[in-house]
Amino acid sequence: MTSSTTPTSRERRRRRLAITRLAIAGVAVLGVGAALTSAAWTDQAWFTTQATAGKVELYGSLTDKDGKCPPAEDGAYQVADELSGAVEIPLAPFEKLVPGDERTVTICLWNGSDGPLSVSLEPIKTDGDPVFGDGGAKIEVRDGGAPYATQTLAVNDVKPVQVVVSTPSDWKDSFQGAESKPIAITFTGSTDA
Repeated sequence: MTSSTTPTSRERRRRRLAITRLAIAGVAVLGVGAALTSAAWTDQAWFTTQATAGKVELYGSLTDKDGKCPPAEDGAYQVADELSGAVEIPLAPFEKLVPGDERTVTICLWNGSDGPLSVSLEPIKTDGDPVFGDGGAKIEVRDGGAPYATQTLAVNDVKPVQVVVSTPSDWKDSFQGAESKPIAITFTGSTDA
């Protein structure tokens, strides 16, 4: 009797079968995992947007025949962005001034912007003017009797303010017959509050 250490064909078949089953099981696990990954359904939600820039417009006007500011968007308001396009206050209320005079004209501001504006009054320059120069008439802007102060105008707000020209009671004779140059009254609207 000889003993053989080589496996029998039955054993070999059993081992091959076990290895084959193990390999098939491994492939099946990998296949199921791959199938689960590649078979996922997806959907998306997309959004788009645009933007526009607003506008900044401070308009000026004189009062209507009743002495009131026209309503916003009335057509009476002017884009007066520079001196050449300034709203002209008629001379009549301020002509033939005499000592101790005070005369007032109401002007109107309208915020036609897309946002609120901080509206300031620039300094009025009268140096060397034949009427408003040294010792001469005084020009100022008032808001209800008080000197105009920077304020915020909401969108479509209309603001009446008064231009007041006054002369000293002891106005010198040398001013008689004088005629002033155009005096700029400039309001600046800014989005910085």
